[in-house]
Amino acid sequence: MNRKRTHVLIAGGGVAALEAAIALRELAADSVDLELLSPDEYFAYRPLAVTLPFDETEAMRFPLSQLADAVGATATRGALTGIDAWRHVAHTSTNRDVGYDVLLVACGALPLPSIEGALTFRGPSDADLVRHVLDEVARDEIRSVAFVVPWGPAWPLPAYELALLAGSHLGRRGELWVVTPEKEPLQLFGGPASVAVRELLEARNVRLRTDAYAERFVDGRLELVPDEPLEVDRVIALPRLAGTPIDGIPQTIEGFIPVDDHGRVHGVADVYAAGDATSFPVKHGGLATQQALAAAEMIAAKSGADVDPQPFRPVVHGLLLTGSEPRFFRRELHGTAENEPVAASEALWWPSAKIAGRHLGPFLATLVGHPEPHVEPPDDALAVQVPLEHDLLDELDLGRFPTGDDTPDGEPELSAVSAMDVSEVAPEDTLGEIAERMLRDDLSAALVCEHGRLIGILTTHDLIGAFAARAHPSEARARQWMTAEPITLDPPWNRASAARVMRAYGIRHLPLVEHGDRRPVGMLYLEEEAPAVMPVGLGF
Repeated sequence: MNRKRTHVLIAGGGVAALEAAIALRELAADSVDLELLSPDEYFAYRPLAVTLPFDETEAMRFPLSQLADAVGATATRGALTGIDAWRHVAHTSTNRDVGYDVLLVACGALPLPSIEGALTFRGPSDADLVRHVLDEVARDEIRSVAFVVPWGPAWPLPAYELALLAGSHLGRRGELWVVTPEKEPLQLFGGPASVAVRELLEARNVRLRTDAYAERFVDGRLELVPDEPLEVDRVIALPRLAGTPIDGIPQTIEGFIPVDDHGRVHGVADVYAAGDATSFPVKHGGLATQQALAAAEMIAAKSGADVDPQPFRPVVHGLLLTGSEPRFFRRELHGTAENEPVAASEALWWPSAKIAGRHLGPFLATLVGHPEPHVEPPDDALAVQVPLEHDLLDELDLGRFPTGDDTPDGEPELSAVSAMDVSEVAPEDTLGEIAERMLRDDLSAALVCEHGRLIGILTTHDLIGAFAARAHPSEARARQWMTAEPITLDPPWNRASAARVMRAYGIRHLPLVEHGDRRPVGMLYLEEEAPAVMPVGLGF
């Protein structure tokens, strides 16, 4: 008996989308039909964008329709705006509905300005801005420049690369800084790597400010928490990433999608997500391809292919452009690590490219006609390979704004913070049931809990958005429309720290939880209009 082919709709046109498409073609060509949904005309290879201000080369890009043809997929123009999970229909920005058997959301993230008053380096389009600042230093029109890693889910290498390449380009002219919320430079890679990076920064005349959360740049002063302001002439910051709003799919306050180790979206049947669109805290193209591969293997197995799907077990590859001789780092970040962190001047490992996707790397190399199935890395580079574990990622997570209590409770504006009653609902409760309960109890938010643990929050704003999207009150569930993995506050806390967190994230409801187990014990409310700020990191 012939098995019905599975129609897989892949929303996105970046590294995760292409890795998944190529993997599905190789794993399940006889059982799946592929369709790429993307608003972009081209796939741009962005990881080498940091070199553009210095050599004025053009960024590499490929027509997306050509790539779709090469992997045996059809290409549809448009962005994913929402889904009808019950009917397996995707809504798009072109007002066209697209049916699917399986949906893989790999639409990446939006780079947003991270620091008020600063220049933002998002990629190739901002190379001229960086080049102009470097020219200002070279002409002695300005003296100092700070390259800033914002707080939030981040991949901080581009800030270090820009600073090191600028130091090599300018020589001893000017005063260069790297400002980062990390406790040590590139702390993800361990102590030896941090020591080596400090040496590289010093050799390039680049100063370093760690454990510093940048807020804004005003009148030549970069305001930092908890440090004193840094006086500089220009600030070039990496962007914050925000997930694209998608109706009917649970997303965090930053817009990211929580998934399991096979890329499945919690509580939404036949929907997967991979790459920067997910809530995985490290945003990096290589990790995006690994997530995409895990999702593709599960989709292939579900469609009937002979595949043993493996879970996402992240190994981060980082190649740091330095402007000097290469250094190599390696660190295992899990509880059963067999080797200590190593930093060496001889190669310990060498990546095939900036983005080391199992399928995407060789595929792109073939397109550009490289004689070998890999792209040679630049000579002046650091290469690293690090297995990641979730518990250690939590220790290294820079995705939460600091909640220090250095602001006294007595400040007048803190009277806007008050406690409110807590209402707990289940993730499978309908929006109609929840709305009735909130109306009856005169509440503006309900906490979504599963087995006693907080997994989301549903506010009146969320309900209005759901009903505006024509969600049916008796069909739509809390899990689909809640804000997933909400920002919370652990003890000890005070009104000052609560107000700071809510204003930083642009939220008005802040659940209080027991330390470590996310069991809700209360809720705070900010009685003012909070600024809409998306606190996220960089995703090269």
